[in-house]
Amino acid sequence: MKTKLIVDSNEFVLEDQLSPSRSIIMVGKESEEAYNVIPTGEHWDLFQCQLTHSERGWLLRNGQWRTECPKGIRSRLQHACQMCRGCCVNVRTANPKYSWRFPAFATLLNGKSVPEEGIVVKDGDIITIADGKSDFFISICFAI
Repeated sequence: MKTKLIVDSNEFVLEDQLSPSRSIIMVGKESEEAYNVIPTGEHWDLFQCQLTHSERGWLLRNGQWRTECPKGIRSRLQHACQMCRGCCVNVRTANPKYSWRFPAFATLLNGKSVPEEGIVVKDGDIITIADGKSDFFISICFAI
């Protein structure tokens, strides 16, 4: 069974986004500042949320793990590049420094806050962000 994520009428098959170098799917605003596997509209944060495939299904977490290297943030492989040798953050490229980055607005699943440890999404679940003005949403559904 394939899992589809629908963002503003654009459909993404999550399993097709995985690779040996990518086990986490980043969801956030499309920008040169941060590579997101699933790009979203302008109202979303750069580091809105991430989906991780596990034995239990797709785990949704609010925010993203990101390297602190500005060039590594843009990396499609989600690790520090080999160009600056990590000098910008005083770390070696073989062992880049990562931190959890929270978005400006909370990620909600079916209208409830996503717990810090994450939550498994199911068929028909709705992921929203609340910016205080209006809600923008994407829906998770399973194709048969």
